[in-house]
Amino acid sequence: MTIKLNFIRTAMLVAVAPVIGFALQSCSDDDDFPTVDGQAPTITMATNHIQAEPGRSFNIEGKAKDADGIKSIRLKSEGMLLDKTIDLLKIYGDSLIHDYDLSYVYTPAADWTDDTNFPLEVTVEDVGGRTTTATVQVSGDGDFTYPSFTAAPSQELTVLVQNPKLSLNVTVADNKKLQSLVVDIPGLNIKDSVLISGTEYQFKKAYDMPATKASYMMSMRLYDAFGNVSSANSVINVSELPDFQKMYLADVETAAELTSDLYGVPMLIEHTGEYQYKAKYYNKKAGTGVRFVPQTTDFEPICFGIDENTGLLTSNPSEAKPIVLDKVGYYEITFNTVTGDYDVKEYTPTTAKMVVDGSQTKDYNDGAGPQPYTVCLAGEGLPDTPNWTTNPNNKAFILKQDKQNPYRLYREMKLSAGDKVSYTISITHIWGWWPEPYWRFDGSEGNEKNVYNGGDNMKSVEVKKSGTYLMEFDYSLLRSRIVFVK
Repeated sequence: MTIKLNFIRTAMLVAVAPVIGFALQSCSDDDDFPTVDGQAPTITMATNHIQAEPGRSFNIEGKAKDADGIKSIRLKSEGMLLDKTIDLLKIYGDSLIHDYDLSYVYTPAADWTDDTNFPLEVTVEDVGGRTTTATVQVSGDGDFTYPSFTAAPSQELTVLVQNPKLSLNVTVADNKKLQSLVVDIPGLNIKDSVLISGTEYQFKKAYDMPATKASYMMSMRLYDAFGNVSSANSVINVSELPDFQKMYLADVETAAELTSDLYGVPMLIEHTGEYQYKAKYYNKKAGTGVRFVPQTTDFEPICFGIDENTGLLTSNPSEAKPIVLDKVGYYEITFNTVTGDYDVKEYTPTTAKMVVDGSQTKDYNDGAGPQPYTVCLAGEGLPDTPNWTTNPNNKAFILKQDKQNPYRLYREMKLSAGDKVSYTISITHIWGWWPEPYWRFDGSEGNEKNVYNGGDNMKSVEVKKSGTYLMEFDYSLLRSRIVFVK
């Protein structure tokens, strides 16, 4: 049989030998043991095939028995560079062990591959010199990394009574091989199971919903070929158009771009009144198109954009065209989600401009003297930067200032999958102090808004994909984000 193991993380080889239910027999001479049955010992391994993953520890487990008493257990595999003898007589002195639960921790080399395969011999010897050997195959084709939803539905979805279709656009991935995706909506007797393969897959499907107000639970389960499973759950509300408490501006074209960021995309805008919203936005490239969504991970099931037939905004994602911003600069967009009326105008920020490109100095009158006036990210997980430093002489993560727009500060960084990043945006100080101004966050899970000289610590974000990322901060809009570049 084949089993999949729960790994024990360890950086060294450790023998773990719990003793369960053994009988004790006192002996005056270790070389003169009375014979009970004279039979060879038995060894029953937990599995005859261990599927391991490079660099991740696993247990070699089995149960040895012998009526005369167990002398030792030897684990040997040339390919694994393993030759370990567990001497029970030495460990337990004058006490004979008749039942022994083997549990030995082993860490594979990091260069093992799916094709790595070694025989492991486990030999038990009793006090009479009789031996029994069991062989276990150990291979490197295990998979203990869970598959992931790289683009999943939001935890709460709204489907309009006027257009009762639930359109799913889901992207999934696995480090080795995907197997299936299950969509389950019990209240509608929907249970779709889709067989998939490869390491990436995009699932698109529209479901007809009842045109009556109701709520439904939806679960999505994702399996890889090794049996690992991940899930994503959503509540689907079928209703009249609600007065969304939160609305977001999306300046990207695809659902994948809504979820490839670390935070900040789409961008939270203001809810100014019943069904009324206002977005302030810096357009850094002429011809950028923007739309508005109440959910953060997809343009489905609701997206506000221009209906070319009426010239008003529509909530139907299949008809909603982007509002195109023709010039570089700041825009204010106001709209009503019920009437579809909207207005777009350019504006000039009134926030005081700062010169933080390092060309100017500032004396904080604290004894440190004049020093370059710059802004940095001070936190954890920033590349080549000590944690929580504002000291430019200690590799503080200093932001660049946009020459065309002084309100925009930015910097690229290389991050690896699994990295966790959090920070405060702060003026630098050569003593590592934290002078004003500084900018923290609004406390939301998505780090949706920056707060000037106040707020809460940033919620840590985890990198899903290795690559180059761009951090942007606008101290006039009080918005920041980290987006994937390449």
